[in-house]
Amino acid sequence: MVRGERAMSEFNEKAFYLLVWRAVLAALVGAVLIVTRTAELEAALLVGANVALLFSVGLIVWTSQLDEEQIVRTEAWRTLVPEERPAGKSGRFCALNCLEEIAFRFAKASAAVAAVLAGAVLAISADQ
Repeated sequence: MVRGERAMSEFNEKAFYLLVWRAVLAALVGAVLIVTRTAELEAALLVGANVALLFSVGLIVWTSQLDEEQIVRTEAWRTLVPEERPAGKSGRFCALNCLEEIAFRFAKASAAVAAVLAGAVLAISADQ
């Protein structure tokens, strides 16, 4: 594998697991809110839907503020050893594109989870 491809592969892996970690933290925050603040199933599902939607919006806002100069300040970039980082301006551009794509996929999945949870609330309330 060419050095540039290996560097992008390493960056993609770091970015993916960074976003997995952030999703786990968001789910943990949602679980804590549900356990400590709600007693009814409908309210718990709405809290979960809101946390998922806020996570999705947060990812979109964070990604929209990134550019080729700010990509070097992200955790995914800083966790790489300097020799493993994509080289040059074109490397930063490719890293930015990859990070945006991964983040938008996570945002899309999180919005889908929010829609499913909100739909479940509607289905439950319709049965009552």
